[in-house]
Amino acid sequence: MDTFVTAVRKLVRRNNLLRNVLRRFYRSGQYYTARVLGKFRQDRLEILYVNPNDIAYTVSRDDATLKGNAVWHFGSVSDGDWDLNGNPVREHGDAYTILNKRTSLGMAFGDIPEFLTHLREIEAGAIVDSCTTRQEYFERWRDIEDLYHAISSGGYKTQAELGTDNPLDEIRVQVGRKGDILFEEGLHRLVIAQLLGLEQVPVIVTRRHTEWAKLRHDIIKIALQRGFIHQPFNHPDLDTIPQFYGNRRTNTATYGNERWDYIVDNLPVTKGTVLDIGSYFGYFAHRFEDLGFECYAIEPDKENLAVLKRYRQMMGKQFTVWEKSLFDIEHVEFDIVLALNIFHHLVQTRHDYEQLVEFLGKICCQAMYFEPQQTSKDAYKSFTDEEFVNFVLSNSELNHSHWLGRAKEGRDIYLLTV
Repeated sequence: MDTFVTAVRKLVRRNNLLRNVLRRFYRSGQYYTARVLGKFRQDRLEILYVNPNDIAYTVSRDDATLKGNAVWHFGSVSDGDWDLNGNPVREHGDAYTILNKRTSLGMAFGDIPEFLTHLREIEAGAIVDSCTTRQEYFERWRDIEDLYHAISSGGYKTQAELGTDNPLDEIRVQVGRKGDILFEEGLHRLVIAQLLGLEQVPVIVTRRHTEWAKLRHDIIKIALQRGFIHQPFNHPDLDTIPQFYGNRRTNTATYGNERWDYIVDNLPVTKGTVLDIGSYFGYFAHRFEDLGFECYAIEPDKENLAVLKRYRQMMGKQFTVWEKSLFDIEHVEFDIVLALNIFHHLVQTRHDYEQLVEFLGKICCQAMYFEPQQTSKDAYKSFTDEEFVNFVLSNSELNHSHWLGRAKEGRDIYLLTV
């Protein structure tokens, strides 16, 4: 049987026409099988765009999906340890090393030690990168080098843009329990993108870990219930969750990163403490912690709070979450306070209004980023944006306001300082 299989492989390799026909048939079969599996498992198998450097490890080096080119796991969710013990992508198969030495250092393939090692393995009877002869391996790497220059000059294109038989034949990744993007298939395209310094590449997620899928499901549930989510997660597998504004479908949160851009471009301090009022899913606490700030997040909504805490744990963040009312916090000294699109909820009744006035009178901070929203006419206190800014200034130790810009949905961002 082994002799027969070897003979068939040699026949296919020597006959270009037969090889191309079989390859097209195989890829088409993969595509339709994957589509059926995705539909059955309620996964649209949509393309995500990922920074190639964020794909740092493979799935477990012992996992079957790393060793074959099957599609049976497409759209699946599973537990286990397949997201642990992976190989560093830049060491996997020596592809990064070989291509880097060839393109960056100008070394001939025959002078690259890792390339020569694989040639010796082939000569000893091994199959390396689907190659069984020296000639095949040299031709394989010439094709990879041609692809490198094609992407360098013409940009990275999806399979659909290239018009191939399998639109799903993108770089394949899987998402681990903590949201790690793990490599599965398409190594040469991935290392080309890394070497060229591309900011993003199209990928297909074929499998998700059960723990990650549960969090993602809960976020989808919130999006379906409310129609939308307010903040991005800055994670490619969460920032493409379908949302609806009226009859308009979108894959982006109500607010993008523009509010953060206004804030980070106008920081009065470079370290210290931050209070995030109405933290929602913790977007700003994550961003400020990445800059080295000590962060405190308050979120009154129980569904939001559950997602905030789980996502914080998965991302390995350390910021404090307070499960209490803003008016019950005892610590009142912070370097920065975030009050973005939140205070209009606190002037609806006389009781809340008086508590907000009391809070503003005791809070001590160097700066407050304030995003007012015009209050409803039936609220206890109704403010225009300008009136709301003046209200905060007159009831706190803050004295100056500076308009930073206008966020999505037409809402203004102000920096209030002492």
